[in-house]
Amino acid sequence: MRPKWDNLFWYQRASDEGKEQLENNTTKGFLKVLQESDNRLTDSFLKQFLGLAFEDAKFEYDTQVGLNEIPTSEHSVHLAGLSFAGENVARESDPRSGDGTVDGVVTVHSENVPTSIVIEVKTERDRLSLTQMGKYRGELGLTDDELCHGVSWLDIYELLENYRERTKNDIDRFLLEEFTDYLELMRMVPFRGFDRDKLSGSGVGEYRKTMLRGVDQANPGIFSQALYESRGNYDLGNFTATSNQRSREVHLVDSEELENGIFQRLRHFSAGFWHPAKFSVQLYIPNRIVSNIVRRGSSELKPEFKRVMLDALSELDGIEFTREDNPFYYLRYQRNIQQANDRERQTTTFHADSVIYMPGVDKASITDRLGVIGRAVRETTDANIGHEKSFVIEKQIPYGSDLIEKKELVDWTLEYFQTLLPVYEYFAE
Repeated sequence: MRPKWDNLFWYQRASDEGKEQLENNTTKGFLKVLQESDNRLTDSFLKQFLGLAFEDAKFEYDTQVGLNEIPTSEHSVHLAGLSFAGENVARESDPRSGDGTVDGVVTVHSENVPTSIVIEVKTERDRLSLTQMGKYRGELGLTDDELCHGVSWLDIYELLENYRERTKNDIDRFLLEEFTDYLELMRMVPFRGFDRDKLSGSGVGEYRKTMLRGVDQANPGIFSQALYESRGNYDLGNFTATSNQRSREVHLVDSEELENGIFQRLRHFSAGFWHPAKFSVQLYIPNRIVSNIVRRGSSELKPEFKRVMLDALSELDGIEFTREDNPFYYLRYQRNIQQANDRERQTTTFHADSVIYMPGVDKASITDRLGVIGRAVRETTDANIGHEKSFVIEKQIPYGSDLIEKKELVDWTLEYFQTLLPVYEYFAE
């Protein structure tokens, strides 16, 4: 079964009108995890996020509870909003009247007066409503702001993840892992890294699509969403994230160029799993680049091209990416070849030449290797056997790198793209 459908908490929605159903199912899943796990997990949730501590408490868990069913005169009541942002919207809302149904209630029975924790859930990147939370405050009689709370799904994710790492109960570990996976699939937590086991498992294709899907599509992947949200921190704010139909990779493309041009002809940055065991990021420069690299009629590099490339590659030297097994960079000139007897536009791509750059290489060696690119450009151009030419600068992370499993992969990727911005701009048409 594909990873998405294999997840215990995943279900299929008929349309975007199923937001309410999605919230109901997410609430049920979260409360079921608390109910079936050791009571210490619920204790931790209440203490860490609501500041409530109980001795020898027993818990009841209910979903879809009417406001009029909550015994406010007999119970102490708290209101908690669970959302991506974790904002305490209830505290900012004005109490008002109205009826309604809350997503869930955790009732705590201890030596003191019973306590009802009223829970309202928002899924994906949706925000809690001031109007809705104000109605809950009014009907529950919550005049004290201290009885109102906001909790992010990321905080909950980390709570469940930490408990899963400590518990010895196999069932608890299974439920917790399934629910944290669900939060990632639903983009309800920021990107946390790729699961190495899933990248090498039978459902790797679907997993890649789910995690890498471009944000221009109806259901963006969590990695592409993270790139999109953080791009402004790296001078990439005018870029938008998109993907190809297979969604095996994410592209950052200038928004204006994408709106007015054909994607295949645009300069862009890409990130994804193009090779079975490696994560790659690259700057892709398509079409009409010969004059930008070499002098007319020769294979000698243009001085400006050499300067731009040396500056960019030397800048990469000071960035520590992956401990001692620092990966290498490919400077690659490639070309689509019109094959004999093939139909129009049926082409294949091959490497005219490759140059490997590793941090620590001196400028003289880099210059010599760039010269190989110059010769490759001229030779393939003189061959006059094709029309689509591109220049690629690529960086790969070894599959064994711990970075693949960490959220820092987003910053690492964007930092690399930022370093190559001068090269991107150099190839402007």
